[in-house]
Amino acid sequence: MRKFASPLAILLVLTCAIVLGVHLLIDRAIDGAIKSHAEMDAMKWAKELNSNLLESGDALANGALTEDQKAVIDAAIKFGNVYAFIVYDTSGHMVYSSDYGAPGPGSVRTVNQTAQQVVASGTSNVEVVQRVSPSGSQSVFVDALVSAKGQDGRAIGAVQVYLDKSDIATFYHGLLDWMGLLLPVVCAVIYAIPSVAFVMKREQAFTRNERVRQLSRYDALTGALNRHTMSTEAKKRFADRDAYGEIGVFFLDVDKFKSVNDTHGHEFGDAYLKHIASLLISNVRETDLVGRMGGDEFVVCFPNASFEFLDEVGHRILNEANQPFEYKGKTIQGSLSIGVHLAELEESGPEALHAADLALYHAKTNGRNRMQVYFSALDAALLRRCAVEARMREALERDEFEIHFQPLSKPSDGSIIGFEALLRLNSADGTPICPTEFIPIAEETGMIQVLGMRTLRQAIETAKTWPDDIFLSVNLSPAQFQKGDLVAEIEALLTELVFPARRLELEVTENLLMADEERVSAQLVGLKRMGISIAMDDFGTGYSSLGYLWKYDFDKLKIDRVFLEGFEFDNARYREIIETIVTLGHKMGMQVTVEGVENESQTEMLNEFACDQYQGFLIGKPMPAAQALETISTERAAKPSVA
Repeated sequence: MRKFASPLAILLVLTCAIVLGVHLLIDRAIDGAIKSHAEMDAMKWAKELNSNLLESGDALANGALTEDQKAVIDAAIKFGNVYAFIVYDTSGHMVYSSDYGAPGPGSVRTVNQTAQQVVASGTSNVEVVQRVSPSGSQSVFVDALVSAKGQDGRAIGAVQVYLDKSDIATFYHGLLDWMGLLLPVVCAVIYAIPSVAFVMKREQAFTRNERVRQLSRYDALTGALNRHTMSTEAKKRFADRDAYGEIGVFFLDVDKFKSVNDTHGHEFGDAYLKHIASLLISNVRETDLVGRMGGDEFVVCFPNASFEFLDEVGHRILNEANQPFEYKGKTIQGSLSIGVHLAELEESGPEALHAADLALYHAKTNGRNRMQVYFSALDAALLRRCAVEARMREALERDEFEIHFQPLSKPSDGSIIGFEALLRLNSADGTPICPTEFIPIAEETGMIQVLGMRTLRQAIETAKTWPDDIFLSVNLSPAQFQKGDLVAEIEALLTELVFPARRLELEVTENLLMADEERVSAQLVGLKRMGISIAMDDFGTGYSSLGYLWKYDFDKLKIDRVFLEGFEFDNARYREIIETIVTLGHKMGMQVTVEGVENESQTEMLNEFACDQYQGFLIGKPMPAAQALETISTERAAKPSVA
């Protein structure tokens, strides 16, 4: 708690003390000035009186005044605000009073001790009397008893003068009042400036310290707890399970956040992360912890939780994260993936976080935008993934990936018109690793960039050994479009290998277009301008958007194998679906390839729809490069008319 009252109070008391002290000092100075002024007036008046009335000493000797001397006295009284005076002889006896005149014959003459002392010492005796009327006005009178001296400088008596100094006292005290008003202002200025500076510096120091505390505890961008604080606070809760019971853990990841940053810029991405953090904080209890672990990853810790509570909060977060987010005119509809784990009492914090992380990975690999609760088999899945990734890196380094080629045929005569290049990888013991397992790992780890171009190069080098009328089809991963230089790389590769663009077909999926449509579309247009054929692969398994077909002017539509698999157990329904897709493709000026052709009954049905190409085990399984060339040669030898 900040306390600024104490220093300010001290400054205020000090200022008041100084003002009071200065006031008393000035008041004493004014009294002294009035006293000195009165003494000077009395001395001046006595001197004047000496020169005009008392210089002969007669008045003091017999107490009688001539008419001329009385006139002098009347004039003297008007001098210097003298309203009364008394003349004493050297013995201190009154000789003459301005109010009563000279003492009569036979009257008792008392001795004024003060007058006698003044005559004897030659020192004046001055007293100042102040009176304040009920109206508040102040009168100042001076009783000054001074020595009277003759022309020879000898003391001949004393004169007691009564002076009215109210005017000069009023002037001095008025000046004091003004100084009394001005002094606090001056003091305030003198002390306020350093006081304000002190307060400001202290406030700045507090703000700086608070900022340091915030930075040391919270993530500067999102306001969530930073990684260190989150770990520390979570560790405390896991250490006291009696108080916190079963602890739930969420490990969250923003889906395709890199794409958001690349498409809309880092400012938009930062704003989106703030939005996600705010969403998380608003959906948890005050006792829960929300921390940013780095990048687009967040962790939430729920003390005293249950599965029902975690499920409720998780689905609420997912629903809110699916709402459109708008920032500076740009809008996205994002999503989150959530890994969930309810830690048992014997589990530590790192173990619980590891379990939630495994669940998160499972949620992401199964389509994202979902919540996955941890189950023990995920540990085995992680070990398997790590083993596959290690094998992939080894194979990439040793060039041990293989390319197999699956033929595509012309329905009218069954002749091979092209091959699709398919990447294959075996484990160290020779067991095949399914592409659906290692391709996602290649995309996540970034290996797909090198692996994709290496596969394309090797496939083209193989295709150069085929007849010129046989095309090569290669799949492109969405990750290969991220750098934005795919067109230039492929163009350079075709030029280097002297391979005609018309013989190359590149397959993309609808998910690619949905991930980063703006970036991908420009590159697809560049590839088509080179003369490369673009095919939409796996049509019918995603959104199957007609808008994409119209917009990008695909050359080929590949119907996914799931429709022929469905045809086997629901002939009529799937027959209509396949016919509709084939008709749609032809109406839009595209060739149509059907994948998964495995028996004659399927081809009989497909022949009715005038499909352009078949691909499947009935036509041929994926085969090594040497076998593909041999297959072409065998077919051409058997049908010499097809050249």
